[in-house]
Amino acid sequence: MPFFRPFEPISSTEVPVGDAWIAQVKWDGVRAVAEVSGDGVQIWNRHGRLRTDRYPEIASALRPFRGCAFDGEVVALTQGRPDFYRVLRRDRAVASHEIEQLVREIPVWYAVFDVVRMGGEWVGDWPLAKRLDWMLEHLSGVEHVLTSEGEVDTEALFAATKQLGLEGIVCKRVDSTYAPGGKDGRWVKVKHERNAIAAVGGVVYRDGAPNALMLGLFDDKARLFHVGNAGAGRLPRRAWRQLVERVLSHETSLQPFARAPKAVRTCRFAHPVVAVKVRFAEWTPKGTMRHPVLLAELDIPATPAACSFAQADP
Repeated sequence: MPFFRPFEPISSTEVPVGDAWIAQVKWDGVRAVAEVSGDGVQIWNRHGRLRTDRYPEIASALRPFRGCAFDGEVVALTQGRPDFYRVLRRDRAVASHEIEQLVREIPVWYAVFDVVRMGGEWVGDWPLAKRLDWMLEHLSGVEHVLTSEGEVDTEALFAATKQLGLEGIVCKRVDSTYAPGGKDGRWVKVKHERNAIAAVGGVVYRDGAPNALMLGLFDDKARLFHVGNAGAGRLPRRAWRQLVERVLSHETSLQPFARAPKAVRTCRFAHPVVAVKVRFAEWTPKGTMRHPVLLAELDIPATPAACSFAQADP
């Protein structure tokens, strides 16, 4: 079964309105595409890495839908809200005994927002509204699967997601087709807070203990700029300690930023190798993040492409 790269939305600060648009909840999880054939179910992340063994309950739920392919987000919930750190624990598990234990400890759901193949035939050329009708008819009520019919009142859903503490919404044109690997204005994501993948360039200390990570983003000339500091955030104490150790395993006496940050006297610099996902309120006039919060360490290298200003939410 071939992997298809997911269709991506563009970012916006304005919610599209009108009869041409519907909105779906933007889930904070692991983007995943799934294919079902006579050989079974295969689940990939957005980078094309197989993740079927990490999510056996989702694979079992999708098995009856032979010949279908889906796009969605794997989510773990804490008090009814997506918990990125917990789903990342599931996604990183490798050993079979660890996967079995985490299946019991951290249940996950596949939040399906599109179907692109039915009965072995590509239906990505159908208008979105028709694809969603099929999805709701066949997937509603399936265990470990969440579906979204699409809300026509886009502004109301945006307000509701803010009240519920969710990340935001994705607005889609009802006539939009699905373009694998594409990214254009037919899908638009609008968030209450902003996300970014940042490189870690050092550790700031307070009273002799690690207090925060120094975050950096690369410009289009591969220069790293300091954009703020983030403490442990939602990470458990042990995970925070391990993250700091990994950062400092790449320690250097040379500061890695294009401009020296203010906390030079109370920090230890590191080569920008470790990548983390952070959430922040907005950009300041000086080009730094206001109130950055650490969500998780990522299992990708902190390359200039992965940790660029361009990939961060505007």
